[in-house]
Amino acid sequence: MFVYFVLALVVILAVAFTYTIGFQDGSGVAASAIKARAITGRQAVALVSIFEFTGAMLGGSAVARAIRDITSWPARPDLLPVLASSLSAAIIWNIFTRRMGVPTSSTHALVGGILGGVIAGGGMQYISWGSPEMIYKASGVWRVLLSLFLSPFAGFLAGLLLFKFFAFLLQSVSTRANKYLNGMEWVLVPMLAFGHGANETQKAMGVIMLALCAAGLSQGAEIPLWVRTISALAVASGILSVAPLIVRRVGGIYKQRPLHGFISQLSSASIVLFASITGGPLSTSQVVASSIVGVGSAERIKGVHWQVARDIVRAWFLTIPAVAVFAWLLHMLLFRHLNLFL
Repeated sequence: MFVYFVLALVVILAVAFTYTIGFQDGSGVAASAIKARAITGRQAVALVSIFEFTGAMLGGSAVARAIRDITSWPARPDLLPVLASSLSAAIIWNIFTRRMGVPTSSTHALVGGILGGVIAGGGMQYISWGSPEMIYKASGVWRVLLSLFLSPFAGFLAGLLLFKFFAFLLQSVSTRANKYLNGMEWVLVPMLAFGHGANETQKAMGVIMLALCAAGLSQGAEIPLWVRTISALAVASGILSVAPLIVRRVGGIYKQRPLHGFISQLSSASIVLFASITGGPLSTSQVVASSIVGVGSAERIKGVHWQVARDIVRAWFLTIPAVAVFAWLLHMLLFRHLNLFL
């Protein structure tokens, strides 16, 4: 019976982590559109909440499988305390960085937490490093890391190149084009929210799948409907408590006009949707911020607030090792003792 108690704890922690995704990463989904004055804050919260929920329900399971494949731990109950320590470390990190007003990555936090928890609970032999082959063939930890670290570069390049293309295309068009660009945000914000909901919530779903297998309640083939539903509700609830401080921080990388908002949203939405379909876990906040930097660099590189960008990048690169160490400590000091009752 104690196995089911620990399983319930892991599920609750996974839902709590998904909630933190909503207020941590989700706030950046509409940051560009808000800064460009294409939509209001209230309109953004409503749109993003609805389409985050939809993305979580209909976004497939490729990303969940990628997260599940980080570890080769056998389907045994002793995996449950490891997952509890991993999720706890990621949740505490997300809450801490939110209070600091820095849009770090929830994905990096979860990956760091899983790595630290697994190493503490069983050692390096239970980490599935996989193979760093071509990106679409990579597996295990390498697949996740490649997706995490290449996606910001993709966001930067997409923002830079698309801005140059559309700036050339619209150079002879009157300023009335701004009205139509702002109107497109009503399509792009839902697209990005759907992709974010699909990609980000599946990471917690992947952890719940591992937990269900460890408890002997699932073979891990499909994500149960109830898991999708509670994850979707959690991320939508997190959006409803969206943090204005983080919106200001991301949007503050570069002073934006309608064209900037349109390009950064188009770049981000395309990359996040593609990653969700192909099973590439990424950080939406990284992609959004890097696309804004790309747009700003294409127009006027001196206009980019590089100090803000540097602060964000520094926090991103710190996240995985910091949360891994924290998860290791939590497991060694607290959660490993649960194994005495399993």
